[in-house]
Amino acid sequence: MSYIRDMVTQNPILDPLLELGQRLRRERARLGLTQAAVARTPGVGRQKLIEVEQGRPSVAMGTYAAVMRALNLVPTAGQPMVVIDAFPQLKRLAWNRPGTRTIAEPEALALYERNWDLVDRDAMDEHERRLLEDLVTRYGNGVLHV
Repeated sequence: MSYIRDMVTQNPILDPLLELGQRLRRERARLGLTQAAVARTPGVGRQKLIEVEQGRPSVAMGTYAAVMRALNLVPTAGQPMVVIDAFPQLKRLAWNRPGTRTIAEPEALALYERNWDLVDRDAMDEHERRLLEDLVTRYGNGVLHV
């Protein structure tokens, strides 16, 4: 029997950090990046990146934010955000939002759904396809409403 509290019971207060770490790991894998490559970008060591991906509470929030920036994610305290310029089809759909660099994830999915007839699916790169799939899974209950 272990006497280390974390190994005995899960602390629900730490669940958001665990979810964040898992999301960052999935995004890194989706981009085809190694841990070493991502760790070099924000200037954190590979071991620290491993701790981030595990959702460790002992890691500074600045380190989480640095890893998010390295993965082209926008650190935010509210809704998760999407960088519009990173996704060509989304950028086409958001043409009427000059100066807007980010958009909330649910709003991005709504833009895709409302304007699906304007999306050039053949020109959509793998990175954007994965984003759309992730948005549909998270906010559309697995269904793209078009």
